[in-house]
Amino acid sequence: MNKKKIINLPKNEKLILLKALGYTIDSEDYIINETDRKRVEDKYSNCFVKLDNASVLPGSTIIIDTNSFSLSEYFEEYRE
Repeated sequence: MNKKKIINLPKNEKLILLKALGYTIDSEDYIINETDRKRVEDKYSNCFVKLDNASVLPGSTIIIDTNSFSLSEYFEEYRE
């Protein structure tokens, strides 16, 4: 099994990464897609993702809420 390393970025670095991927945040710190101006929704929990809880998953541009359910669902879906 291929191990994935997860790192925690400071808020300012996370903002830089999200901007490079075409995202920004709104006045309530929710991540929004710069193209359609819609809030990013975690595909596993169906919740909107706030900057403090956001995870950009390795090797992708998938953004999820960092909670045990979403992480376990992601690893189950993308395990090698």
